[in-house]
Amino acid sequence: MEKRIKKYNLHDSAQYEDEIEYWKKVPPEEKLSILQELREQYIELFNKQALYNESRKGLRRVYKITQLSRS
Repeated sequence: MEKRIKKYNLHDSAQYEDEIEYWKKVPPEEKLSILQELREQYIELFNKQALYNESRKGLRRVYKITQLSRS
């Protein structure tokens, strides 16, 4: 992820337009990568590792059931 900094006045509405334009240009793969990075930071920051592990178990179970029903 390339870091960029742009300063705005707090009351400058152009910052929102610039944000929208920026995210329109970012490829979907990079958006997913950034989203995963933010999720990992959230999990670590708010100590949600146990909850995250439980949700992964549930997701694996759902995936396994859907795969079995396809066969």
